[in-house]
Amino acid sequence: MKFFSLSALCLLVGVSIICANPQDKDGGAKITKNEAEHIALKQHPGARVTAAKLETVQKVKVWSIEITEGEQRQTVLVNAMSGRIVPPPADHR
Repeated sequence: MKFFSLSALCLLVGVSIICANPQDKDGGAKITKNEAEHIALKQHPGARVTAAKLETVQKVKVWSIEITEGEQRQTVLVNAMSGRIVPPPADHR
């Protein structure tokens, strides 16, 4: 019985370590969606997030955060690895 309990505990700990790997969350991004939204809103006080998705722009993973300020709609790109706001490329909508 002790062997079974110890085995179950080891299995549980091993699974939680694997699942808690920060490199695997949000498609390999170090910055979570929630963190990216907060970064975008810090640059635009009073705005609100209407959409957020992880995408690759010019071979760089970014969070594309759509925000609205009054009637204006804008997209803010946040580097998914560093958390820095990056300027959108000319062809990004």
